[in-house]
Amino acid sequence: MKRIVLGGLVAAFFLAVFTVGTSMAGGALFWKNWPEGTAKGVMPPCGTNVLALGGDDILQATVETYCAIKPGQYVSFINPKAMDTYKKKGKKYPDGMTGVLQFADIGVAFTTEIKGGNPIYDVISMKDGKSIASKEANHPLNPKTCEKCHASFKGVCKGFVCGNRM
Repeated sequence: MKRIVLGGLVAAFFLAVFTVGTSMAGGALFWKNWPEGTAKGVMPPCGTNVLALGGDDILQATVETYCAIKPGQYVSFINPKAMDTYKKKGKKYPDGMTGVLQFADIGVAFTTEIKGGNPIYDVISMKDGKSIASKEANHPLNPKTCEKCHASFKGVCKGFVCGNRM
């Protein structure tokens, strides 16, 4: 159970880790044939102390940020073109879509796209692939929320991708 919760939390942040950019080629579920990352599970309810379960600060921050939207189950996907960098915990990803954190229960996906060496975070609808990111400051679905969190966990977030690797 502990491993499932931790894996899920890593996935959530790994995502936060993964939010979309503006160049979505291939439709709403362009990632469906990509390999899964290690992040998968269920987002714990608000107030869950993952530190007591062996989690770390980044996992705790993930729960606190996303539990209010009750995203449910999540699965991460890594672009095969970025897989080598991902596995090596590299910092320099190739330009293009890097990863996706899919929340099928609520029909959204967080994505990370790299453009000119910089991340573009977004939240997209799984139905049509359009951005549904919030423009409200500090909202969990605002791309700036992803940016702030990724920047604050430099030891865990390498090259804009956070969490454990395969």
